[in-house]
Amino acid sequence: MQQSRRSQRSRRELRIKNENIRNAILDAMDRNNTDFIPGTDVIFVDQGDSPNPDRNDVVLIPQPSSSPDDPLNWSRKWKATIILNQLIFVFVSMMTPLAISPLTLLFETEFNKSLTEVNILFGVVAITLGFANIFIVPAANLFGRRPVILVCALICVLANIWQGLVTSYASLVGARVIAGIGAAANESIMPMVISDLTFFHQRGKRLGLYFWAYFLGLFIGPIISGAITAHISWRWFFLDCTILQIASFIFLLVAHPETKFVRPPHRPSMYDDPTSITTPLPAFSKTPGEPGKREHSSAYDENKTHIPSRESALLTASQHQPTSWPSRAHFSLLPQPSNLRFGRAHAHAHAHAHAPATSCRRTILRDVLAPLRILLCYPIVQLASLATAFAANALLALNLAQAQLFGAGAYSLGFDDDDLGLVNLAFVLGAAAGLATAGPLSDWAALRGARRNGGVVEAEMRLAALFPFAGANVVGLVVAGVGYQRGWEWPVFVGAGYALIGLQVVGVPTVAVAYAGDCYKTLPGEIMVAATIVKNTLGFAIVFCFNNWVEREGYVKPVVLMMGLTFASCICGACIFLVCGKCMRRLSVFSGLHYL
Repeated sequence: MQQSRRSQRSRRELRIKNENIRNAILDAMDRNNTDFIPGTDVIFVDQGDSPNPDRNDVVLIPQPSSSPDDPLNWSRKWKATIILNQLIFVFVSMMTPLAISPLTLLFETEFNKSLTEVNILFGVVAITLGFANIFIVPAANLFGRRPVILVCALICVLANIWQGLVTSYASLVGARVIAGIGAAANESIMPMVISDLTFFHQRGKRLGLYFWAYFLGLFIGPIISGAITAHISWRWFFLDCTILQIASFIFLLVAHPETKFVRPPHRPSMYDDPTSITTPLPAFSKTPGEPGKREHSSAYDENKTHIPSRESALLTASQHQPTSWPSRAHFSLLPQPSNLRFGRAHAHAHAHAHAPATSCRRTILRDVLAPLRILLCYPIVQLASLATAFAANALLALNLAQAQLFGAGAYSLGFDDDDLGLVNLAFVLGAAAGLATAGPLSDWAALRGARRNGGVVEAEMRLAALFPFAGANVVGLVVAGVGYQRGWEWPVFVGAGYALIGLQVVGVPTVAVAYAGDCYKTLPGEIMVAATIVKNTLGFAIVFCFNNWVEREGYVKPVVLMMGLTFASCICGACIFLVCGKCMRRLSVFSGLHYL
């Protein structure tokens, strides 16, 4: 009896707290007269005078379901395990694409090829990394994240073995293509997993971890390959990577459950609840300009903004207790059943509503076309893609110049293979600083902006975090380019220039991709596909022209061009979208992509 009373009292207290949260959200909407569209959400319910956003009760975006199969409800230990497994896979499989930069001169001699021909080994990996995701993302959405990442990890194992055993240049090119296909999962799967597992206020930090692991693999690869080549053989680098890749495959096999969880599908007339697109249609509306006046509405009116009903409860961070864990079915090697994808309560209804063949065709067609559609038609995705592309290819440009500058050649500093790889340590230090600052700064900027906006967060509030990383890009590339050209002591432009490029190559993509993801919450994989296509297509072009341009006109012009492009996409883009970003989001408010 006493236990029953305590239970009733607990439920009553919970209802009262939920009612208070709901009223706080309604009051925030009244105060701000806010137009709630995708990318605009209520995130704070405690609007006291505290200047510290962390002391407010944060509304969870998206709202977790009641299903124990929902990854949002899994325990922190399981979430940490999954993200750690992803980080290991990303790091290990990204060690090989740029690892041949210290080996460029060796390959020229061994295969009797020119510098441009050796750079094709970079180019084929770049182009396959970009375009393979056109097929990987539909497969991950259709069959689940787990089967796709296991297949890609196995491809990486086989590709590393092939690269270690090649006997000709043509065979090495083929092996690099296969390696790019396997490693392409890094460009999209982990952002999708992060979206499956985390809430809005956690996403910046997790994306920072992803980009840190991604670029750390690119930085560490040349260091290890140079050392192994100097003391044993370049072939042993790829064979050692095979061992690491097998270990990563085993970790994924035993401790990476399926994270795909699609909420019950519905197609409302507009963007749903301002806290989540997965909640029921709101039951009330308010007329702008008349604070406090609420009337029942069942259809969308362009002059009204929908708000959540008082009947549905909104969980906050303090209320949510993630204690469930993956079931045995989540570890299946085959595509997961519908009761996991939609939650057991909704599986039966979904099975009758959608025929499997129709669902399969729609998923494939949607996911193949969606990245191209959002890249061509959505300016926000264009900003994220261009900023990511220019920041990443600033790193590629410096990497391509290493053999030309530090090895045996017209600009030689007389470094051997071992020393040439160690130059990348400066990138590693910069990336570590990016990990420590990019995600936390992005989340802090968004939460601080929401705190000053009466608890309402706009996606554009993250963009303020782009400015310091764009500044690091400018300084880093100017120091590197001028230092190359004027013959400065190498510790100056390596220690300062390379470290700042390592900082910005983690920081810029973290902020830009998080911003696009906030605007289009259902498209994390497709956004990464769009960004990767732009990034790697540009990288493929740079591979063929950069070294020849340097030989003709020196280092300053090519490097400063990369600096200008990155600066324009980050600074000018951020300034434009801080003012006009919400208007651009409003243009796509009725797009079916919000309800995929």
